[in-house]
Amino acid sequence: MDSRRRCNQGETAVKAKATVPMRIDLAGGTLDVYPLYLFEGGGLTVNAAISTRACASIETREDSRLLITSKDLGLGEEIPSLDQMEFGGRLDLVKRALHYYRPETGLNVVVRSQAPAGSGLGASSALLMALSHCLNKITERGLSPEEIIDVGANIEAQAIGIPTGKQDYFPPTYGGVCSIWFDVDGWRFESLSEGNRLIDLLNERLIVSYTSIPRLSSVTNWAMLKRYIEREGDTVARMHEIKTIALAMRDCLADSDLTTLSCLLDAEWQLRKGLADGVTTPEIDAMMAAARDAGALASKICGAGGGGCMITIAEPGGVSAVRKALSAAGAQVMPAHIVAGGLVLEE
Repeated sequence: MDSRRRCNQGETAVKAKATVPMRIDLAGGTLDVYPLYLFEGGGLTVNAAISTRACASIETREDSRLLITSKDLGLGEEIPSLDQMEFGGRLDLVKRALHYYRPETGLNVVVRSQAPAGSGLGASSALLMALSHCLNKITERGLSPEEIIDVGANIEAQAIGIPTGKQDYFPPTYGGVCSIWFDVDGWRFESLSEGNRLIDLLNERLIVSYTSIPRLSSVTNWAMLKRYIEREGDTVARMHEIKTIALAMRDCLADSDLTTLSCLLDAEWQLRKGLADGVTTPEIDAMMAAARDAGALASKICGAGGGGCMITIAEPGGVSAVRKALSAAGAQVMPAHIVAGGLVLEE
């Protein structure tokens, strides 16, 4: 049947399900925010897909109703029809995606995120990628993965009401360890982990934990962008240095140089802490200090900062001790690791 037509009574419902990984960011965060990377003469972000995932599934209905369910939030909303849908609420991002793709049938929409609240792992963007690929399939829009990324960034900017970055959409789509380049002519994706052992080497040293402090990345990113535009303090100089570190991070990962990685990760965090108020807190500092005392080489908050998840690098033989120290300091160590694969789309 034509999946753009209403599912008439007796016809088989059309289904789609997508699962995607979330991400940790290693260097260059905020340089993916438009138009900041233009002011920097181009930007670069380095990140990696992890085993914490988001999932979306949709199924056509025999009527015009839209039933949206968020399993992790424990929320649901029933909308009589697409034309009667009102934006707003905690399911706003889902509704804006439905508004863009405009399915010509009612839908049952179920979304789920494995990330803790305010994780800094790009959870909302990952969820949007999963849902967008489902809707693209059901509506037969025929958008390419690259086009879905660009549309998704615009949809999320509408939802949060301020400029947003794009780095969060690439690991869900492509997986692995990657660098994403941003410039006046758009973006370019580069895989750093294809055909080598980089993922294994990183996973031997990586610890992902949750600080138990939820954060709102859009607010912090906006503060950083505003300070940059207004040339407040040393924000511009710090962003220049963060770009330099991101370039060096890309090179050291391309060479599987894990010794330099920890030095760059620490340097990036030291610079990021001064970009806006609230990027770090006394609780975060205490957790990082505990990890360092136990042998950690470097730690960094994921996303814009202020809470959420943290990544820590240790020598392979010291990972267990650092995990214990983080737990004792109040962090929740997560069973997350870097994964090679991205989007999985099923019928």
